[in-house]
Amino acid sequence: MAKKRRKDIKVKNSDGITRVKPIQNVGTDPDTGKKIQNIRIKRADGATITTRYADGEKVGETYQPKKMKMKKVKKIRGGKRLPRKLKKVKVPEDIANYKSPEVSLDEDALTEVKKREEVKKKKEEVKKRTEERNKPKNKVKRVVKRTKRKVSDAIKTTKNKVKRTFKKRPRARKVKNLVTGGTNILR
Repeated sequence: MAKKRRKDIKVKNSDGITRVKPIQNVGTDPDTGKKIQNIRIKRADGATITTRYADGEKVGETYQPKKMKMKKVKKIRGGKRLPRKLKKVKVPEDIANYKSPEVSLDEDALTEVKKREEVKKKKEEVKKRTEERNKPKNKVKRVVKRTKRKVSDAIKTTKNKVKRTFKKRPRARKVKNLVTGGTNILR
């Protein structure tokens, strides 16, 4: 009859479920004659801790972190890129008096040039604006404005508070209730 395989003990942690493997008998140490055993603990993060015991006394411990998967790098296919062969250009005989022919642009090219000039202009304007904005301003003026605002706010709030406290309330009057015979306090 085959031996029944011992199951792992599952322990719930804050990390997750940790598995404690059954005690493994390694054998006896030939020098000391002690019985050597291993306990493996598989943590939820993928790491394993192996603790070694000799006759019930802890001898050593090893920690193995989770194996990291290597990313596959795709090889770039294609042979060596050869430069294009340059065509021989005819050199004019009289170079000193040579004038290049006028370049004529079609409508699409002209619109593209115009657009690029506008973009350049806008970039320059934005740059100028940002420079003006980042210039050191008169700090004294700013501080004075801020303190003035704070003081004015404080004055407004205190004014309302003072008004509320000194506002006269109507005098309470005792009036006899003719139906019940008691007295009602009217304000």
